[in-house]
Amino acid sequence: MLPKKFTWLILLSLISINEALRILVWFPLFSKSHNILGKGITKHLLEAGHEVVHVTSIPQKTPVPNLTEIDVSTIEKKFKEDAEKYEHFKLKNLVGKKNFGDSLFFLYMAYEISRLSLEDETVQKFFADPTQEFDAVILEWFFSDYIAGIAPLYNCPLIWVGSTEAHWQVLKLVDDIPNPAYNVDLFSLASPPLTFWERVEELWTMVKKYVVINSLVVPFEKRMYNRIFSEIAEKKGIAMPSYDDAVYNASLLYLYSHPSIGTPFRLPQNAKYVGGYHIDTKVKPLPKDLQKIMDDAKEGVIYFSMGSNLQSVDMTDNMRNSLLKMFSKLKQKVIWKFEDDLKNVPENVHLVKWAPQQSILAHPNLKMFITHGGQLSTTEAIHFGVPVVGIPVFGDQYVNMKSAEDKGFGISVKLAEDMADDILAAVREILNNPIYKTKAKELSAIFHDRPMSPGQELVFWLEYVVRTGGAKHLRSPAVQVPMYQKLYLDLMVVLVLAFAVLWTVGKKVIGKRKVVATSKSGKKAKAN
Repeated sequence: MLPKKFTWLILLSLISINEALRILVWFPLFSKSHNILGKGITKHLLEAGHEVVHVTSIPQKTPVPNLTEIDVSTIEKKFKEDAEKYEHFKLKNLVGKKNFGDSLFFLYMAYEISRLSLEDETVQKFFADPTQEFDAVILEWFFSDYIAGIAPLYNCPLIWVGSTEAHWQVLKLVDDIPNPAYNVDLFSLASPPLTFWERVEELWTMVKKYVVINSLVVPFEKRMYNRIFSEIAEKKGIAMPSYDDAVYNASLLYLYSHPSIGTPFRLPQNAKYVGGYHIDTKVKPLPKDLQKIMDDAKEGVIYFSMGSNLQSVDMTDNMRNSLLKMFSKLKQKVIWKFEDDLKNVPENVHLVKWAPQQSILAHPNLKMFITHGGQLSTTEAIHFGVPVVGIPVFGDQYVNMKSAEDKGFGISVKLAEDMADDILAAVREILNNPIYKTKAKELSAIFHDRPMSPGQELVFWLEYVVRTGGAKHLRSPAVQVPMYQKLYLDLMVVLVLAFAVLWTVGKKVIGKRKVVATSKSGKKAKAN
């Protein structure tokens, strides 16, 4: 039996380890899927006993203990005021278009969202409040680096969140830029091992983006950083670090992915996979009507949803009617997340305006998931071991579905007016070929085979960063090395100069020898 004094020491140490932290979580994007990721982080932190301030465009409907929300929903309202800008996101306007996620327009939108978030009146008042203190700041990276200036305002560790598959633009924040010979761009459909021309294309894509970012984007970001944060810092009476010192000072990078879903990147010590943390640990029961539909489906159920940002109601009439006609040919029941009422719906098709997706995916009678291929949806599909038919529309959805095809648990179909026949062929292929279900189950087992759940890992590393004063021992030295040193350009200059000096000296020496030799031969000729 332990002495009483020793027992009290253990209890006191446990209390100090589990002391509540105060965390700022920055997820201002007015996207439901990104909001789900932000709420997932706050949920795990609150369950661990910490206090959270969450910057969000979609606040909770009811108050939550230890949670303070800063509502920045005005950002979405400002975007909706510009109808032309908002129309880009509608499904019918994306048919036949290139992936606008890989465009300057998309970058412009990303920076506008960051700017509007930082300049929001409520956020500005919050930043100026001298009573606000935090133990760590968690920021979602969405193609904007300069928001890193939030962390120095509170003199606390910075943690980035990458909400997609790992890629060089987010990895460069904590490490060297990955080699494009085996690390493809976020919007690339190539898969390692790459062919010669694929390697050429990946190198060109990276160089092109790197030049554009550093020549156009970074100067703009530096101006924004200095304008927004210098003014706040002056009011608070603190000195702000330089743009580079703030951006490349992260203690940790959370990656919302997992090798079972995407590509196994070579990561630095302070980058951690936490994909799946938003998924409920216990599956919630289905509504009674959906429970009955799925229980009674002798031939199984097919679930169709285009996610939270894209809406099926925005399809053209021709696209919608052709899909309904196609679904009527199936023996399976179809649950379609559709945001409006429809007439003349086939008997086997059930429309729902809201779908409890995780509960549907968990049902044993579900045969497959027809999805847009978003990161959350593909992660949930693997979590529950469900094969997918994907209709990628923009952003990383193309890459996610390419990965699903490469790993053998999905089939990708091109978004088109006449895609119904292609979807039908893909559905029948998955129904008739058990390999897709088998692969989904195999990958699901790998996804779940971890030392701890993604939510627990997320909390552990946050607390670890705070405990160790920023986890500086985990940081890669690569972020402190300038690009010219990484490429040995200074060495090349030295070698070129050395070669030039040797060449010049050599030429002079040889020239003198020739002169001497000529002089000697001339003297001999005179003597003869």
